[in-house]
Amino acid sequence: MERKLVTFLTCLLLLTSNISGQRHWTVADGLATGEVRQIVELPNGQMLVNCEGVFCIANGQSFDVVPCDQSQAYRLTQNANSYGQLWQGDSLLWLRDFYRIYLFDAHQRTFITDISSYLTDTILQSIVSDTADTPTPTDTQYQIIDSINVRDVTVATTDRQGGLWIGIRTNGIVYQPAQRIKPEIHTGDDPLIGWARGASLRSGQTMFVIQLRDGRLLRCDSLCHLAYSQPDQTVISLNDKLPALNKYRYLVGACLLDGNLVAVYTQNGAFLLDTKADTLAQFPNASEIESYSSKYNCMLKDHEGNLWIGTQNGLFSLTRAHKGNGNDYLCQRIEGLSNNCIRSLVLDADENLWAGTSYGVSRITPSVINLGIDDGIPATSMMDRAALLLDDGRLVFAAGGGLAVSFRPNELVGNEKPLPVVITKMTVNGEAVLSDTQSLSYTQNNLSFYFSTLNYATPSHDSYRYRLRGLEIDWNICCDGKGQGTANYKALPPGEYIFEVQASTASGEWGPITEQPIVIRPPLWLTWWAKIIYAFVALLGFIGIMSLYLKKKRARLIAENDARVNRLFELREEARHQFAESANIDPDKITVNAEEEKLVSQMLKAIEAHIDDEQYNADLLARDVAMSRASLYKKLQTILGITPTDFIRNVRLKRAAQLLASTQLSINEIADRVGFITARNFSTQFKKMFGVTPSEYREPKNETI
Repeated sequence: MERKLVTFLTCLLLLTSNISGQRHWTVADGLATGEVRQIVELPNGQMLVNCEGVFCIANGQSFDVVPCDQSQAYRLTQNANSYGQLWQGDSLLWLRDFYRIYLFDAHQRTFITDISSYLTDTILQSIVSDTADTPTPTDTQYQIIDSINVRDVTVATTDRQGGLWIGIRTNGIVYQPAQRIKPEIHTGDDPLIGWARGASLRSGQTMFVIQLRDGRLLRCDSLCHLAYSQPDQTVISLNDKLPALNKYRYLVGACLLDGNLVAVYTQNGAFLLDTKADTLAQFPNASEIESYSSKYNCMLKDHEGNLWIGTQNGLFSLTRAHKGNGNDYLCQRIEGLSNNCIRSLVLDADENLWAGTSYGVSRITPSVINLGIDDGIPATSMMDRAALLLDDGRLVFAAGGGLAVSFRPNELVGNEKPLPVVITKMTVNGEAVLSDTQSLSYTQNNLSFYFSTLNYATPSHDSYRYRLRGLEIDWNICCDGKGQGTANYKALPPGEYIFEVQASTASGEWGPITEQPIVIRPPLWLTWWAKIIYAFVALLGFIGIMSLYLKKKRARLIAENDARVNRLFELREEARHQFAESANIDPDKITVNAEEEKLVSQMLKAIEAHIDDEQYNADLLARDVAMSRASLYKKLQTILGITPTDFIRNVRLKRAAQLLASTQLSINEIADRVGFITARNFSTQFKKMFGVTPSEYREPKNETI
């Protein structure tokens, strides 16, 4: 009896807890005080709250105090009897308390200090009149207030989502979301509880049983004995045949895969069983999964062949890495769930995957949506493998304490359009600044952005993604289910950036992008004009270095050229000395390059062919070597420093010297052979070249004995 009473009280507590999405905000949530006198919805969806002259603004999750210098407000000459508000356009909001008038800029979300320049006599008269009083609750609002038993109400206003904000004189704000379909809670003897708890096929001593494709059943009993049950009721145990089964402490369940494979998961690991070969194999990606937890709670294969694994610390998806029946999978841990202890998995009528967790229910595909107390889901742990899809399309999840919850997915998670995102606050180096601040110094480079869709009714349905263009290309995902997201950037380098953020709802559709441009100015030494100076100085330095380099190179080239010229002079002197001293004429030894050697060889050949012709002269030689007389003259001057006529005469004389040394011809005969008309002229020219007469040249030298 006592146990039943505890169960009943537990169910009653769950049912009467805040499962309707109602919220109660107090000073613990950022309100300056619990004395709420005014609540005004701003154009962007934020709620401005007046707590006895101290103002706060909703950020989607809690409240931030808005600085207000009361000494800059307009003091009334006569105390008012009530609070008042008056819009001037869509950006200026006049607020009145008992003693003062304030002017709030809704776009900048700050109070204006030079209020006197705005406050005309007409405006003042309108503000102090009864028409500017804070509206009193309507009959409809009072009906809602009475139905939820709220007392001592000071103000009530309905927001753009239809939610009712109720200000209380001493205890903050009660928020009642608009009425919508809620899940059904089942207690007591409702048969749905038993159906859901029996969804894992656990019955008596049988822990689980699945039917194989060949008609056999794979059973596991409470002692973790695995066996086949044949159609003829014959039972074949596997534990004796496969001793490796004994290392698993508790077999939780099994999931039929492709072919003959069955995935069996336990409280200390998982494995693959080949039901044809009766062999065990390693579970795919077990090391990745078990780095988080080796306790497997549930497993499901969807219609696309993906395998979903729920563990004590995370939900994992295994997607085939390639087509076919291979067992190679890509493993991914699913992020963004409100709780990572996965108790059960089930597919709805649209083949979307749902998970029961240790704190509520989550839809996994096509996008992660967490359902909790805002949606009417009890804030309690779901039971292991206790979820099922009913024929009428409802999902049922069993919870502890004899409780179950059922709902139609499309009624809780509809196709609502995503709300625009509001950047509720921006901090620079930890200090809050105006949200439209765009230009910062290089030392103001630690930025934080706080943003929200201001979805007060179902914040857990919103997911955010953001990036800082100029720094990031890929989006960052943010989904805490509490109504506000945060993005932090540290030590940003100078540059131009655009912070982008957008939100999606349960439909998975992303809403409009909210942008916030940011410019971080560089220090003076990194400004554009400083860089121009650096570039100019670098250019001057480069020019100086190049000038020095070219000067040194020019000097080196001059030195190398002088060395080559000197060497050429030396070679010329050696060649001319060789030509002057030797009776033989070797073109290779009296020239310094191949071109000169070829020319000398051609001249020698031409002269030798006409050596006995006393009429053969420079003009004929120039003709035979295909050159003009002037060109030939210049060439010979360069090579030997003599004229063509001198070259012809010298060749004749050197040939004569050879004949004198090698033959017994007479001097007259030799003179005739080398083209001299008279022997007298021959002897005279010979002596000029060799220093002796032809006869003396022929006579052997006396040897001293």
